Amino acid sequence: MTLTLSKTDTRVCEACWTEPVTASRPVADGQRDLLCGSCAHANAPRRVDLFPPLGVYKLTARRIEMGKHGSGSPQTPPDQGPPLPNPPPTPTPGRPPV
Repeated sequence: MTLTLSKTDTRVCEACWTEPVTASRPVADGQRDLLCGSCAHANAPRRVDLFPPLGVYKLTARRIEMGKHGSGSPQTPPDQGPPLPNPPPTPTPGRPPV
């Protein structure tokens, strides 16, 4: 049986990323894992999904709903440092205020 690869299929094993593709393994939804012979024989898992259903690596539906800050609105840091002087210091003429 001959393995047919399309123009967009990877040519490198999706499990070890070093050997050329010589075998395929069917997965859900009619897709397939493209593996080298030794990884296919060992039933090795794919290492990463480069283009999952949403099309971007590690982008999930939950992340889209939550936005950039998935844990809520930004919070102040726990240690904010010493308070600012009150009243603020007056600038010294001719020198920077630092």
